[in-house]
Amino acid sequence: MPEKPSDPLTQQDLDSILERLRPRIKELLRRYGCAPETAAGLIREAVIALMHRWSSVRDREQWLLDRIEKAVRRTMNSSSEEPRDDREPPS
Repeated sequence: MPEKPSDPLTQQDLDSILERLRPRIKELLRRYGCAPETAAGLIREAVIALMHRWSSVRDREQWLLDRIEKAVRRTMNSSSEEPRDDREPPS
C-alpha cells in the first residue's frame, strides 16, 4: 500500500521502496546501457531528491523511477553527443 504524503521518512521506507524497484531499475539501466559507476551516482541523487520531497510526493515509487529514467536519459544523451576518437573531424 502506498504511503500517505504526510508519513515521516524512515530508513525502512527507503529500503523497502528500493527493494521493490530493484528489478525495474536494473531493467531501465540495462535498456539505456548505463555503466554501473554512472548509475550509482544517478540513483543516489534521485534518492536524495526524494528524501527532500518525501512529504509532498504522492506516488513515491513512480516518482523515483521517473527521476532515475530522466537522469539516465539526460546522461546517456549528453555522452553520446561527445566527440569520439574513431570519428574523423569535419573538414
